Amino acid sequence: MRNLIFLFLSVPCILACSDKNNAKNEINNNITDTVKVLKEGNPYLVNYENKERIKKLLDNAIKNGDTLAYQDAFKDFSTSGHLQEFLYYSVKMAKNHNYSGGYFDTYYILNLLNNQNGYLSIKDKNESLFYLLRAYEMGNSNAKYKIKDLFLKENKKIPTSESVLEK
Repeated sequence: MRNLIFLFLSVPCILACSDKNNAKNEINNNITDTVKVLKEGNPYLVNYENKERIKKLLDNAIKNGDTLAYQDAFKDFSTSGHLQEFLYYSVKMAKNHNYSGGYFDTYYILNLLNNQNGYLSIKDKNESLFYLLRAYEMGNSNAKYKIKDLFLKENKKIPTSESVLEK
């Protein structure tokens, strides 16, 4: 009788353990499949990992001033979660080719990094603001909207880009 009770109690335990292992394996397989789908479903992540493509885009942008190559590279970096690595290229594009999009992107990245890391000193804020104002002065549409939010809604005078660097 004891053996029968023992057998009766042990079978559900064995089945439960087997089900847990199967469930863990299924979860791991689902995670792997999800990562694969996300990677395949996000062309920018795939594009970012294609180092040859990225190099070609950035070379065309920085060396030749190709704004379309720059914009493609920006999309690849930002949507793959590597925006801070793009800062160097946005500064280069802004300064070397006087590209308003590069100025705005530099503002955006600096502001994002400063807010994430919590070190927004007055000097950092002014440097970031310089890039925004410079993009605005060049007629960048994104900068116009941001300037409207920062200054015009509060009836503040819009400073020049050079004036914020003097502070």
